[in-house]
Amino acid sequence: MTYAVEKTGLDVPRDWVIAATVSAARAAFSGLQALSDVEIAQGARFLRSEDGERYRAAHLLKRHLLGATTGERPQELQFDREVNGKPVLRGITPLDFNLSHSDDWVIAGVSLTGRIGVDVEAERPEPFWREIAGSFLTPAELVAARDSDFLKFWTAKEAGLKAHGAGFAIMPNGVTVAEDGDGFAMQVESMVLRCSWQGLDETHMLAVATTGDMPEIAICRNAAELTAALERISVPVSAAASG
Repeated sequence: MTYAVEKTGLDVPRDWVIAATVSAARAAFSGLQALSDVEIAQGARFLRSEDGERYRAAHLLKRHLLGATTGERPQELQFDREVNGKPVLRGITPLDFNLSHSDDWVIAGVSLTGRIGVDVEAERPEPFWREIAGSFLTPAELVAARDSDFLKFWTAKEAGLKAHGAGFAIMPNGVTVAEDGDGFAMQVESMVLRCSWQGLDETHMLAVATTGDMPEIAICRNAAELTAALERISVPVSAAASG
């Protein structure tokens, strides 16, 4: 399956995050052979079938989002890794992408204007957060944090560290999150990130961190919504504006 209406090149800014349920991805991509041999083998290694399904759904979503963005066939995309281990799309720049998943949600983000990181997590009871708060909150954040802040801080910091590429090689409690309107700002070493949150349901929070344009977020709970989002992404900006 390909989505591109026409191949316009990477000079057209199109930054997107797609949040989809595992069932939506499974239905939308049913019968499509887009995963690599390595991804198929990795998906088969999970002991729990639901973990394997979630892994396959996330990587299918990644491939179809990147295919829609670049005009390439999803199954033909190839990947390398930066020195720090962050995956990159081989032969196509500038482009950055990132994945996350939790429970029934899989997330893929792509940016043509900067670095991008995404993280989705489920809310947990307050005693859980209190037990680990010192490992991811700064001393000032630890004093000021309210119950509702823990999930936001956690997802924000993980998204920012993933955008940077270092992951937890940098301790989250060494990075400060500054709320900015409905979003937040943070600096990881010399990288300044703009970020936002999006609730996916009653218990799951998505955080997006980027050095570029703030991406549009599509929340897809069924196959029709996911297919429509990918088709929208593939339409050139000029064509969408004129239509």
